[in-house]
Amino acid sequence: MGEKRLVTKNRYGKWEVRAPSVVHPDSTHETREEAESAAMEFVEKAGGGYVDVIL
Repeated sequence: MGEKRLVTKNRYGKWEVRAPSVVHPDSTHETREEAESAAMEFVEKAGGGYVDVIL
């Protein structure tokens, strides 16, 4: 199955990349596109998985 990362918007209007059930994000970004790119890069480096974007 591999790694899973979520891309979500935080209460300050920034986009975060995080693993499910984790409190602190792996990274925070100004745009959704930047966050999606970072999430995909993380998953690829981990050997595969998927990214969910939660709007």
